[in-house]
Amino acid sequence: MFFRFAADVPLRWVDIDSAGVVNNATYLSLIEQARLLYFQHLGLLTDHRVPYVLAETTVRFQRPGRLAMKVEVAVRVRSLGTTSFQMDYEVRAADEVLVTSSAALVFVGSDFKPVPIPPEWRQTIAQFEELPGA
Repeated sequence: MFFRFAADVPLRWVDIDSAGVVNNATYLSLIEQARLLYFQHLGLLTDHRVPYVLAETTVRFQRPGRLAMKVEVAVRVRSLGTTSFQMDYEVRAADEVLVTSSAALVFVGSDFKPVPIPPEWRQTIAQFEELPGA
């Protein structure tokens, strides 16, 4: 997969399980942090309010991560719908992919009901990712 954005997301001591590998639940936290950094990079999260919720995610574990590994998470928006969007992720250490993931996220209003993706978000993401409609 091709990604235009990747962020270093450090591992912590608490992220390692008793077998000496990165706990599987930790990967969702790494991905969430990288997703936040992605939207900050695009200048879309300036008020510290996250206007979307996670609707679904899939995680594929390919190799174990270990403490002291330098980990980066690559992030991309694959597609934009009316109220939702699809994202892909790769958690990497050196030249190895540890985890791949995909997610569906939905924009919501204050009542947590779906709302259309704001035009500024749609335009910024589409231009950055070179998606149709940019």
